[in-house]
Formats: sequence, structure tokens, C-alpha cells
Amino acid sequence: MKKATIVTLALVLVLAASTFASAANYIGGGIGIIPSVSSTAEDGSWVGKLPALTLAVDFDVMDKLSVSANGYIKIVEKVAPTTETATRYGANFLVGGYAKYALANLDALKLGAVVGANYDSKFLKPAEEPAVNYGAGVFAEQPLGDTGTIFGQVMYWVKAADEAPVTDHIGGLGGINFRITDKIAVKGQVEYISKQPLFSIGVGYTF
Repeated sequence: MKKATIVTLALVLVLAASTFASAANYIGGGIGIIPSVSSTAEDGSWVGKLPALTLAVDFDVMDKLSVSANGYIKIVEKVAPTTETATRYGANFLVGGYAKYALANLDALKLGAVVGANYDSKFLKPAEEPAVNYGAGVFAEQPLGDTGTIFGQVMYWVKAADEAPVTDHIGGLGGINFRITDKIAVKGQVEYISKQPLFSIGVGYTF
């Protein structure tokens, strides 16, 4: 009986896995868990407790060239002048874009170079003015058969604090994406930038 149950479960898992297909082109949104990012005003407000919203786009331009972009948006309670009684709200955000070119394909493992830029509008650093940063690095992508793709990249960001050690310039991201139907995909990602971890999970349209 136990053997039959195990075989049945194995067949169900195989059949379920066979319904997945790798998600190449993707556009979607989700939520972000940002441990060290809070509202610029009152951390105890209900707004400060809301998770960040996330956006993500992946697109294969050609066989070896692909582009991607992702963003985080955090609703915050703004500090209002003392003469005002109404609460004011705004949005802090971080957006990044990348271009990747595959240089090698090792038994389906894709390796290559990546360049990118990001714009931080008081999301990671609420006390500082909005700023652009740019960098370059390497990436890797490993298909999981027909179930999806594991991806990752390491970046060297040009701008950092004055006299900052080399480690302050290093960032990266990694995650997994896969289709759950022909048109719906799920994407989970962790990113490390400006010495801060960013976690996100979302769902979107794949094509």
C-alpha cells in the first residue's frame, strides 16, 4: 500500500512538473520585504507597516541578448509643515535596468556579461537626494528542464561613499522563475544593493 502511494505521488509530481515551461519573457508585479527600509516619517504609522510593491520585466531581445528591469515602490507618510493638519503621503522608489549578453553556453548553463544602472529616489537612503548609480558584472542562468530557470548576477557598482571599501561597491541578485500555466508565471528574487537585502515575490504574464 505504501509503495503504491509513493508511486502515485511520484507520478503526480512528474505530471505536475511536466505542465511547467520555462519563463523567458515576463512582466508582472508583487510585494517586497525590505528589512531595513522604513517610512521617512513615523515608523509607527499604518503606512510604514505596508510592504513595498514590486515590478519586474524580462525580455529576450535576441538569442544572446536580453534585458530586464525591476522596481520597488514604498508608500510613505511625508513630514508636513507644522501649520498643516492633514496627513500627506508620497512614494519612495528604486528602479534598475540591466542588459545581459551571453558569452558561453555550458550544457545549458548560460554565462555572460551584464551592465546596468539604478535610480534611488529616497528608497534605500531616505535622508539623501535621489541619485543614479551604474555598474557592470557577470551573470549566470541555469534552466531547470522545462520547469523554469534559476538566475543570478554579481555587480560592481561605481558609486559608493567616500573612501568606502571595495565590498561596498559589490551587489547582486538571484532567484527563480517558472510558469504555472501557459500565460501565468511566478518569480521570486533576492537582491543585495547598497549593503541592504531586498526580497520580492510576484506573479505576472509570460510570453
